[in-house]
Amino acid sequence: MRQLLGAQRRELLVKWIERTGSVSALEAATALGASVRTIQRDIEELSTAGRLTRVHGGAVGAGRRKPVDAQLRLGILVPTRGYCFDAVLAGAEQAAAASGSTLIEADYDYTDDLAAARYARITSLELDGLLVTPHLPATTWGQLCRTDVPVVLIERPWELGWVRDLDPATSVAAARSPVDHVFTDHEAGAVLGLDHLAALGHRTIHCLIRDTPTAPTLLRTASAYGATIAPARGVTLGITRLQRSSDQRRVLTDALEQVFRDQEPTALFIHTDEDAVAAREFLKDRVSILSYDDGLPSNPAGGLSAIAPDRVALGKRAVEMIVDRLSSRGHHTHDVHPPTKLAIVPRLHQRATTSRLRHTQQA
Repeated sequence: MRQLLGAQRRELLVKWIERTGSVSALEAATALGASVRTIQRDIEELSTAGRLTRVHGGAVGAGRRKPVDAQLRLGILVPTRGYCFDAVLAGAEQAAAASGSTLIEADYDYTDDLAAARYARITSLELDGLLVTPHLPATTWGQLCRTDVPVVLIERPWELGWVRDLDPATSVAAARSPVDHVFTDHEAGAVLGLDHLAALGHRTIHCLIRDTPTAPTLLRTASAYGATIAPARGVTLGITRLQRSSDQRRVLTDALEQVFRDQEPTALFIHTDEDAVAAREFLKDRVSILSYDDGLPSNPAGGLSAIAPDRVALGKRAVEMIVDRLSSRGHHTHDVHPPTKLAIVPRLHQRATTSRLRHTQQA
């Protein structure tokens, strides 16, 4: 294709929108032989001139944008409605109600095929914004960044694998897309938990981490803590990864027996809650136990001490972020409002299962 002049390119964009109703910056860049950034500048210029309306990822016809004070329709897609995501949905519902928005909910039960189907379904609706906790291979990341509405990711901190299989141009375009992100700072949570046990006088601590989406961060942080912080505090830190199994309890008890043959810890840092409950039943009051999650429906004052990600806050802040982005574009700041990453630090809830080390325990 011969190189188009800027004016020609912009006229083609206007005609494209007149014909189809919308245009994607990535799609237009490919079709017109220009860079995505060039198309974005064209859209900015045409938007300023009132010939089209800029939206996330591209443009629509002039005047099609919903008024800022109109009720927003937001979609939220999460892996499951059980366990911790009940709290995420509760927080999102609270914030949606406070902003006068409608929230359309879907889940995919941690199943790839169902995730793809539910994603296709929810993005086919007339939504103003999308909140999602997805499986994130590169294809999904690229797909999210091409969505024609603002997106907020919930959990799943950014990682290199998301862009590994994308071509560089698509990766750069994706990085420029206003995809906001709110997630739990599991590194800070893990350090808080280990410091809590060390502050209680425990000098031999063992981590048992079940294989979950949270596990890689907890394992990486525990390993770094053991190599750097623990020696300075006189702490010996052991780490065991618990594999998923049809007999989870047996995997745990086998691991505990091995740990106490090798190390004799006085405190355990355990992920998940179910494993912490099972360990408490198995060991009675032999050691202090700190759980990482605090996602069980009922954990009374006499229950597990825990590091608790604030998942209600995750849902609330995700909706607030997307409403803020949708509102700000009505004040002409949408184009320069950079993508935001917000980390929420978990809290420590000390209950009955962690206590100061007694000398008899240490002996």
